[in-house]
Amino acid sequence: MSEKRLIKIPRQIRLKTEFFEGFGMEELIKTLIAGGISAVISYIFYKITGQTIIATLIVIGVIVVSVIVLIKGNNNFSMAETIKNIVKYEFMQKDFYYERGGVNNKIISKEKHKNFERIFKYSKN
Repeated sequence: MSEKRLIKIPRQIRLKTEFFEGFGMEELIKTLIAGGISAVISYIFYKITGQTIIATLIVIGVIVVSVIVLIKGNNNFSMAETIKNIVKYEFMQKDFYYERGGVNNKIISKEKHKNFERIFKYSKN
């Protein structure tokens, strides 16, 4: 007897705790992980070269870059998610091969396509 109702939440109300707009606990954890990894790499760099300032700047730089990359904008996507979506789009199939026929065209593989004519959706033929 439980009824499900759709509740519209205003845009200004945040569902998660955020330290500042677009940066919450999930982003903080990812930043701390990146900072920890960079601290280990910087410590190894420091032991090899003895350059304290450069090792410190590496850690600070990685933390600042990770915060910038992980902040979510108005569209609720971070820069990292946007880059991931762009890469995913670039590897998607963009060519569709059809065999001339009746109303129902069949999608065929590239190997079989060699014997057939390539037809585009918006061509005049």
